[in-house]
Amino acid sequence: MKKIAALLLLMTLPYLALANEDVEGSGDHPLIERVAGSYIGWFSRSDFDRVMIPTGPFVYRQGYESSETLEGEHLRIVYLFDEPTTTLRIMRSYQQALERAGFEVLFSGRSADNELDNRSGINFMGRYSAVERMGFKPQMRLPSQRSVSDVAYLAVRSADGNVLASVVIFMPDRRDTPVVLLDVVTATEMDSEMAHEPLTAERLATDLGSQGRVALQQIHFAFDSAEILPESSEALTEVAQLLQTNTGLSLLVVGHTDSDGSFEYNLRLSADRAQAVKAYLEQQHDIPADRLRASGAGMMAPLASNQSEEGRSLNRRVELVELPN
Repeated sequence: MKKIAALLLLMTLPYLALANEDVEGSGDHPLIERVAGSYIGWFSRSDFDRVMIPTGPFVYRQGYESSETLEGEHLRIVYLFDEPTTTLRIMRSYQQALERAGFEVLFSGRSADNELDNRSGINFMGRYSAVERMGFKPQMRLPSQRSVSDVAYLAVRSADGNVLASVVIFMPDRRDTPVVLLDVVTATEMDSEMAHEPLTAERLATDLGSQGRVALQQIHFAFDSAEILPESSEALTEVAQLLQTNTGLSLLVVGHTDSDGSFEYNLRLSADRAQAVKAYLEQQHDIPADRLRASGAGMMAPLASNQSEEGRSLNRRVELVELPN
């Protein structure tokens, strides 16, 4: 009976059985050493993605004060620890190792010193809270009280500019061991057979004329938010140019998400993002409100499988649909 109980306990606590073991198929980035005592608890790799790395504190209602963006191979690695240690020790270990490897520190800060935002790192971590939905336990949520939030952060770039990385070290709620979330993007050129034509008002008009709709991956939002990121401005300017040139055209703006999160969550988020695009075109480009309608489709119309990061990236988009006159 005791043996059966012990077996049931192990079955319900898989992370005890896998302690100190890297998840299958994972590995470190060749230029970035792991801190001693850590192991990989979650791992993903995308052949080609566009990654934004914050390089400044988070300002309320404005977003990150500054950021760097790079396109290429994207690794996202979560390191876990079996033994308690401080976020400061881990931060210093990464900083020393990266500087030895020739990396430049673009930004560093700690919630304890109010260097990340005015809420002990809670707002700054908004972009990174996706770890809560990576499908592994224990819960990766930050404490809700500022007094107990413990976050440290590093943003670095290689000497040749081809590698951009961020290191987030934090103490999750109800855990006494830290977590490290590492994002690394290595610049690569996308296969020319897969390359997209530059987004222009003329191309938008052509696609709408032939298909009645066009999908845009060039409009980016802050994580878990309808806040439009600055790098979306060029694409939105081309959409405005399309509407200004074709004065009889009206558009339905449709937000789409990947399948992470609940159905209701994604439906609400996609609608909010579509509404944000509509408001941006009205306010920034003087597009009449009666020429735009906004709606959200959530996860209901994927362009690719949500089983890979490449597919999820394609599914996170805004579509323009031609409305009848």
